[in-house]
Amino acid sequence: MIKNRFLRFFKFGAPHAVAIGAGLAAGVLFSLVHQATLLAMALAYLSPLPIMIAMLGFGNLAGVGATIVAALTVFGLAIAQLPSEQWFRSLDEAALAALVFVLSLGLPALWLSFLAAVSRAKGSSPWTIATAAGRSFGREYCPLERILTYAVAISATLAVAAAIYVSFRSGGFEIALDLAVKETTAVLERLIQDKPQLAGAIDPHAIARWIVLAAAPAMAGSSLVMLLLNLWLAGRVVQVSGRLPRPWPNIARELQLPRIYALIFAAAIAATYFGRLPGLISAIVAAALGTAFALQGLAVIHDLSHGSRFRKPMLFLIYFGLFALMPWPLVLFALIGLIEAAFSLRDRKDKSVARKL
Repeated sequence: MIKNRFLRFFKFGAPHAVAIGAGLAAGVLFSLVHQATLLAMALAYLSPLPIMIAMLGFGNLAGVGATIVAALTVFGLAIAQLPSEQWFRSLDEAALAALVFVLSLGLPALWLSFLAAVSRAKGSSPWTIATAAGRSFGREYCPLERILTYAVAISATLAVAAAIYVSFRSGGFEIALDLAVKETTAVLERLIQDKPQLAGAIDPHAIARWIVLAAAPAMAGSSLVMLLLNLWLAGRVVQVSGRLPRPWPNIARELQLPRIYALIFAAAIAATYFGRLPGLISAIVAAALGTAFALQGLAVIHDLSHGSRFRKPMLFLIYFGLFALMPWPLVLFALIGLIEAAFSLRDRKDKSVARKL
């Protein structure tokens, strides 16, 4: 039996072809980030998408293979961008780029899409990825609550690891902070040197310090949105192809965090006042959880507005305001998400509808 599985792994088929294609696409998209243009950054934002499509549509072999091929692609492209005489001296830089991809995008994309794909028969313990033909509402699928919880943990962990790494490489948190603030201040001063009306109105050093301290928490929140957005897009793509191994979930009804995370969120906000590296780590955790509660708040708005004749124009205004006034609307949505955690607004609506029936 083990021998047959081993031979099947190396027998070329559709999952292998998908793994190669998806891995090449993910690696190329990630490598575009070095161009530092808006279009390149937008495309790099989608680099987890091919891996998630491979996992959701073609199973473990395609997902794992796509991650490996993507890492090799990032490694190869990093070497190809260097002069030929520097190849051997810069292998470590190329390897670091591949490692960063695997840890920050490859493995998170693989794990979240795996969770979205697994299911089990009710009353049975082992989780497996069923075929699209085997999906049914009688099976038990990984709840969105668990997927969101893992996504929050991954996003916060990545940002915390980045903050600790930068502090360690610089010789300490304060040294790293001072260096980053100094560089950012210089950039801001160059931007306002031709605008004398701003020179006396703003303090470049204070703004630079705020930007530097906000970078890691912002990274945690944006990473969470990136992973979940790519997972949603991957699910829709695979659903259109008819290969999605689970029925499409009711996101507006099911997206939520466990209630205990509201207390963790409050504790993380309070701990930011410790300052220094512990305070920054607390801010990162708070940002990741706050973003998750904001997404929960958006889900609550979608669910509670269901059936209203004003739903479409209201949602249009909400999303327009979200993108136009970013990130301030997230505070309001996070508050709605916290109210949902405390009072279960969606459950109350369901009970109210049930009583009327």
